[in-house]
This record gives sequence, structure tokens and C-alpha cells, in this order.
Amino acid sequence: MRQSLKTRFFLITIAVFAILAVLGQLSFQGIANRFVRLLGERFAEKQVLYDKARIQAPLLREIALSQKSADSPILKRWAQNENDPGLRDAALKELESFRRFFQDRSYFFIVDHSLNYYYNDRQQQYTGRELRYALDPAKTPDSWYFRLRESPHDYELNVDYDVELKVTKVWINTLVREQGRMLGLSGTGLDLTAFLKDIVQAQQAGVTNILVDDEGAIQAHPDPRLIDLNTKSKQAGERSTIFRHIPSAEEQAALRAALARLKSGKSAALTLALTLDGKPQLVGIAYVPELRWFNLSTMDLDAIVGHAHFLPLAALLLASLLLSLVLMAWLLNSLVLKRLGRLSLATERLAQGQYELDLPAERDDELGALAERFTQMAATVRDHTQNLEHKVAERTQALAAANTELAQANRQILDSIRYAKLIQTAILPRPEHLQALVGEHMALWLPRDVVGGDFYFLHAEKSATFLGVVDCTGHGVPGAFMSMTAHAVLHQLLTEAAELPLPELLAIYEDRLRHTLSHEPGADALDYGLDIGLCRLNHEARTLDYCGFDIDLYVVDGSGVDRLRANRGGLGYRRRRRRETSAHGLSWGEGLRFYLSSDGLLDQAGGAEGYGFGRARFEHFLSETAGLSLHEQERRLAARLADYQGQHAQRDDITVLGFSPH
Repeated sequence: MRQSLKTRFFLITIAVFAILAVLGQLSFQGIANRFVRLLGERFAEKQVLYDKARIQAPLLREIALSQKSADSPILKRWAQNENDPGLRDAALKELESFRRFFQDRSYFFIVDHSLNYYYNDRQQQYTGRELRYALDPAKTPDSWYFRLRESPHDYELNVDYDVELKVTKVWINTLVREQGRMLGLSGTGLDLTAFLKDIVQAQQAGVTNILVDDEGAIQAHPDPRLIDLNTKSKQAGERSTIFRHIPSAEEQAALRAALARLKSGKSAALTLALTLDGKPQLVGIAYVPELRWFNLSTMDLDAIVGHAHFLPLAALLLASLLLSLVLMAWLLNSLVLKRLGRLSLATERLAQGQYELDLPAERDDELGALAERFTQMAATVRDHTQNLEHKVAERTQALAAANTELAQANRQILDSIRYAKLIQTAILPRPEHLQALVGEHMALWLPRDVVGGDFYFLHAEKSATFLGVVDCTGHGVPGAFMSMTAHAVLHQLLTEAAELPLPELLAIYEDRLRHTLSHEPGADALDYGLDIGLCRLNHEARTLDYCGFDIDLYVVDGSGVDRLRANRGGLGYRRRRRRETSAHGLSWGEGLRFYLSSDGLLDQAGGAEGYGFGRARFEHFLSETAGLSLHEQERRLAARLADYQGQHAQRDDITVLGFSPH
């Protein structure tokens, strides 16, 4: 029975590659497993000890400073006689001196007998009103303090969100005692974001640092959502622990045993193979007794162990491949290539228009049959060549017509969007109107696309002048439609109800938006809404009223930048709950400037790390350029933003409105 060329070639190829595959697999497993196990264990132990020292050092400094403040004689005397004005002034000066040396530039102090909580931060925004609130034993957020009273330690660390101060920090709580009697609590806090970036974030690619307490509750993690805030106030079942990320009961038991061994001091560091969130990891573990926390350095060996360790395997595989190629080349040349060469010469003749061919069938196999059929094909090609050019011309003409129609449709769409931009630009106040009604001003308006969801507005009534910034949901064409709707509703409302207090006026505005956007219960509509910062100027009284939702008002005078906080949450969204709305009122004089900015500026990615432009950078810019005209400020802000953005794409629409009333 005749065996085809394809069958012979296929069988030989399978045999050669099967032998090479077995040899390569055996070599790979032996070398790779040995190197991965050896390098992984050594690296894990050294890495976790290095990370322990790197994390421990800055925290010990803050703990030492906190203990020093708790040992201050002035603070102890004041804690026992809080109402003494002289002691109060001396104690606040003492706390201020410590604040300047704390890394976070913040302090807190709790007087035990009154439960008064004193606090000041980096911006010193509470100077003169350091007493922020009083702790309440009945309130769950304050329960951490009353549990801490019974602590046998001089200090404890606690990751918590302070609902009164609205900050999340790693709090260093140091007990103030006098002859065994509890007088209060002194300490500082480290901003959680900065702590995770500067301390917890690993310096080595493929390594993730996690800090847990004695019970495995996560105190620090690159993903802030996994951190167990205010651990001391929770029951064991409510805590976010590292064990919840380990599905295997055996691995959980191994980790608990390792934590107990490290805490006893029997080992400086241990390594375990664990499965975290479904991914195998090599975990180095070390105990930090000063913090009473454990440092877990989880390592992805695929990212850490380099390819240099596998050079012997690479050389072996390369040699095997070369041998295979030599054998394959000899077989191909003997069985296929020589005969295909003659067939190739025939194709060249066919390409030159010589259709009369007669190829010999040297062997009774596929190539012999191919030569015969190729001769038949040449005759067929000759018959079809004349019709082919005609068909190609017809298809080319049809394709050209389709491309023309597509280009025309694209031009129509772009023309429509450009016209939409003219319409949207028309609702923005003209510079001469702003100059006449408000005075010196700046307006930076940068839609992400041709049109966008941001706009700034100006509305004049007999009694007052309104101006502000609105950031609607979405950008591009959907955002533009939303902005036109929001502008029309706002203009109509200001015409009808200019005398109402701003919170009441914005409440009506939200109701009308909900009605316009069909946000009633059961309505079938998208959940659209907006952020707004609204100012009302009374030129006769020289006063300004401000109310906003997620758009703050920045006030700049000779002493620096002050931020009037907006209410949290936007307007118009179906899921937004009604809550008490706050507003601000102030008088203005010469040189006072006001700024409103949508979140597109603050969130714009840029710089070497791709972080957002940020509020701190914006406030620094306002302070740095306070002596310039607003027109020059606008030019420099645009240049500063473009330089920071670099090659990063614009994320959102950007609007900044600044004005200095005359």
C-alpha cells in the first residue's frame, strides 16, 4: 500500500519532536524547580527583613515623639486642671511645638476627665479652636478610646476614620499617665494614603507588603479597601483579616503557627507558600514588636526570579531546536524542496504568460498529483484571465463609491458636532459681560472632546449677580446635552427666585432637574446629575454668599488660600438622599479673589507617576501666583496643566472660574 509524502513527513516530525519534548520537559522541571525553590526562599527571608527595617524606622520616630509629648510635665498638669487659662495656653504651645516635628504636622490630645478632643493639622486650620469635640461613651466611633484606657501598653497604633475630623489616618495613641493614673491620650496620625505610598509600598517589583495585627486584622495594604479600620472597636467576626484571603484551612493554620512562633522570638523571619485570593504566593513574615504588628511580604516568583538562572536550560533547548531544524531541513530537501523547485520554475513561466506546461510526475504521491493538476490549472487560468480584469475593475469602482459615502457621512457628523460646540459656547458668558458685572476675571474652559458637560455661567438680577461652575454627568455629546438642559433650568430658576437663600434655591433646582430628567420613582431613565458651585454677589453690601455640591470655593487674600467646603454629593441623581445643606457668607474687599474648579482639573493624570493634578498643587499655584493679574493667572494655569499632563490623555472636562469683584 502506497504511503503518502504527507503521512511520512508527519510521522517523522512527531517522532523527532516527541523525543525533544520529553528531554526538554525533564530538564526544565529539574533545573527550574531547583532554582525557583532556592532563590525564592532566600529572597523572601531577606526581603521581609529589609521591609521590616524600612517600615519600622519612620514609625519608631513618630512613636518616640508621641511618647515624649505624653511625658510632658506641662501637658500632665493641664490634663489635671484643664480650665486653667494659663495652663491651657502653655499646653497648646507645647502641643504646637510637637506638631512641627511630627511627620504629618498634626497632633491630638484627649483630656481623660472631660473627654475633650483637641486637634490641629498641617494647615493649622483649627488654630484658636483646637477643641474639636468631646468623646461620647455611647457612640460606637468613640469606643476605641474607652477600650484603650485598659491597655497594658504605653502606646498603640490604630487605623481609623475620624467621623468628626473627616480624615483617615494611622493613629499613634500614647497614654498619658501620672503614678499609674490615667490622665489622657496624646499622639499624632499619619495620612493613610501617604503611609501606604511611602512606607507600605514595596521597592521591589513583584513584592506586596501587608501589615496585620496579632489577630490577623489588616492594618496596612496597598489596596485601602482591604484595611480593617478601627480594629479595636470591632468584634472578631467583623474584622477584615488576612485569613479571609486564604481559602485553605491548612494554610490558615500554618500561618497562625508562624505568627505565634515569630511573636515568641524563636525566629527572626519565616517563609510560607500560601494561596492569596486564588494566586500562589511565597510569603515572607517578620514580627515588629515595637508596633505589635506583623509584616507580610508576598512575592510573585514569576516577576522576581530572572531568566538568567535558566541559561543552562535555554542552551539545552536551543541545541535541541538546532538539531531538529537540521533533520527537518534534510528531510524537506530530499522529499519536497527539490521537486518543489521544478514546480516553482513552472509557476514563473505561468506568471510570464506561458500557459502550455507539461510537468513530469516523478513519484506517485501528492507532489506528482500536484504537478498534473498544476498543468490543468494553467489551462484554466488562461481561460479566466480575460474575465478577471473586468471583475476587478467593477469591484474597485464599487469600493471607491462606498468610501466616498463613508467620508461624506463622517464629514456630516463632524460638522454637526462642531455646530453643537458653537451652540454650547454661546451659553457661556462673554468676557465683556463678566468684566462689566463682576470685574477682573479668568475663565479656563477645556472640554475633553469637542463639546463637554462643564459650563460656567453669569446671571444678573436687580438685587444680585449670580455666577458659578457646573459639572454635569458625562462628557462629549451626552455631556453637552446635559449641560444645555442644566443651563436652561438654572437660568429659568434664577429669573424666578433670585431672592431665595442659596440652599433653598438649589433644593428647588434639584427638584426641577429630577423632573426634567424623569427621575421620579419608577421612571425609566438614566441616572444623570451634576456638581455645582454657586455664588451670589451683592455689590451694594459688598457681600458674597456661596453654596455648592462637590465644587469648593477657594478664597485667596494676602495671607494665603482658604477653601470653603462644598456639600458632599451632586444634585439630581435618583439615589441621592435629602440632607441638610450648608452655605457660606462673607464680605469682600479690595484684592480678595475667588475661584471655582470642576474636578476635571484636580483629577487630571500627569507627572512621572501618572497621579492626579490634585488639590494641594492647585492651592499652591493660587498662592504662588496671587500677585499676578487674573488674565496672566489663566495663561499660566493652562501652561502649568499642559506641562504636568505631558503625554497623558485628558480624562474629563476642565473648567476653572476666577474673579475679583469690584
